[in-house]
Amino acid sequence: MWEILAGFGSFGFCKAHGAAFAVPTFESAWLKTHHPAAFLAGLFEHDPGMYPLRLLVAEARRLGVPLLGMDVDRSTEHYVLEPTPSRSPRGEHTLGIRMALTSLSGISEAEVQRIVEAQPFDSLADLRDRARPKRPTLRALAQVGALDSLMPGGRRRRGDLVASVVERTRTASSPRRREVVGQLPLPMADVEVSALPQKHPEPSREELISDELLLTSIDVTGHVMETHRHTMDRFGVTRAEDLLTLRSGSTVRVAGIRVATQTPPMASGRRVVFISLDDGTGCADVAFFDEAQGNAGEILFTAQLMLVEGTIRRTGPRAVNIQAHEAWDLRREDHVEQLSRRRAPQAARSTQPVRTGSRSSASSSVKRRERIMNR
Repeated sequence: MWEILAGFGSFGFCKAHGAAFAVPTFESAWLKTHHPAAFLAGLFEHDPGMYPLRLLVAEARRLGVPLLGMDVDRSTEHYVLEPTPSRSPRGEHTLGIRMALTSLSGISEAEVQRIVEAQPFDSLADLRDRARPKRPTLRALAQVGALDSLMPGGRRRRGDLVASVVERTRTASSPRRREVVGQLPLPMADVEVSALPQKHPEPSREELISDELLLTSIDVTGHVMETHRHTMDRFGVTRAEDLLTLRSGSTVRVAGIRVATQTPPMASGRRVVFISLDDGTGCADVAFFDEAQGNAGEILFTAQLMLVEGTIRRTGPRAVNIQAHEAWDLRREDHVEQLSRRRAPQAARSTQPVRTGSRSSASSSVKRRERIMNR
């Protein structure tokens, strides 16, 4: 304990500032422990800014918080809590987080407002008549599954629904029906989509995730790295959740989607690039010093799907980072070919017991970076 306190002498700030951080940190830890769905819904809504929303979504998935896709009958302009059919050990309905309409790329504030005010909808025609979404918006809503509730068969028939919407929005628009103030729609059965022939297969999990990332930048159905598990195993990649089991000084490979890049100023004047890679099991924090920056070249700032080889640096029971040696862009065939010719390192397991705790990945990442910057 005294050694930890002594080490703090190399980096510190005033007590008032520390207290100002300590109070919300304690409150956040309590909320995350006892009300994880509500806590994360608040983060989704108000965007703390340090990490992208999709990393917070991955944290919700890791904590077992149900992620509910966009739905024109249920989604609003906010991320909201919604009871799910599953129940907690105490018999209460488990709360999930419903995705907001505002996360859809290209949708306007006016369109969101019209959809929310007109909910619920009896059919696709009812949605078009009363909410009046633009053609690109209607196509995007169909692709991300927001119209599944209007299609008999739901997700299983999404391919047929998307094809129908694309075909209808491609042709010239017909004169819009003029509504009379106070007129209510007749509760007529839908005849537009219920009669669609079944021509298209059910979308694969990879296709669902790809559409979500393209149109919302959030992979709700599953983590994008699920489609790269085979590649990770092939190249001897260690998952982020297993890094704490490795011995300090071991050579290791990590891979994932880039979720954060930082180049903070340092007292020495040297530039250090910190990159956080999310592989679906957690976040791996990688530090690129001068030599590694030269080895990485242009992909240091351009690659989104990276594999990094480096050395494990453990600075505490639950503090681990990686000092990079080399990096590859997994979306470049020449880099994949290079990796195929290299032998994967064998990382040594640590003999130290791994403690468990509720410290958030974001706060631990900040502490690790502070220690590296003050070398």
